[in-house]
Amino acid sequence: MKNILCLTALLVFFAFPSFAKSGTPINDEMADKYFANCVDGVKKEGTMSVEGGNKYCACTAMNMQKSMSQEDITDLSGTGTPQRAALNKMLLDVNGPCMQYPVHDMLFNQCLKDVKNNAICTCLATKMGNFMADISKRMMPELLEDNPNLFDPMTPILESPEFQQRQQQIAVSCATNPNEK
Repeated sequence: MKNILCLTALLVFFAFPSFAKSGTPINDEMADKYFANCVDGVKKEGTMSVEGGNKYCACTAMNMQKSMSQEDITDLSGTGTPQRAALNKMLLDVNGPCMQYPVHDMLFNQCLKDVKNNAICTCLATKMGNFMADISKRMMPELLEDNPNLFDPMTPILESPEFQQRQQQIAVSCATNPNEK
């Protein structure tokens, strides 16, 4: 699951040719191509549901179009400061707001293996996915400030005391009342 963020960066790199520098917006055709490549990559990786993968890819495609330029995409394939700046932009503005989808599917699948109760697992995965949407917005800038060369921010978030404590609280809540919204 943690490879999803890495996969997205690679999909972007392979999905787009090089472009001239000038702050050129990512057009609908490029975003659609990215979405298709992302969906194919998620299917090949096999860790997310079709629905979760489609939501994740739609979310990242929308955020990429909204927050990145064609030059940022080109910079991802380079080295040094421009590449790192583009990757950090991608982590913060493209992947970060969409991390709830891979987390939802990861926790749902793990819960089904451990607990074997669809209602409890749906409750846990949905609530933790929503929590991930919140915590990633807060933690991503801090993580990149502490480690500007971070490539996989999902692992430190999942391993954070805040995430772990919230997961335990939600697991108890879902085991007690799995249909609670």
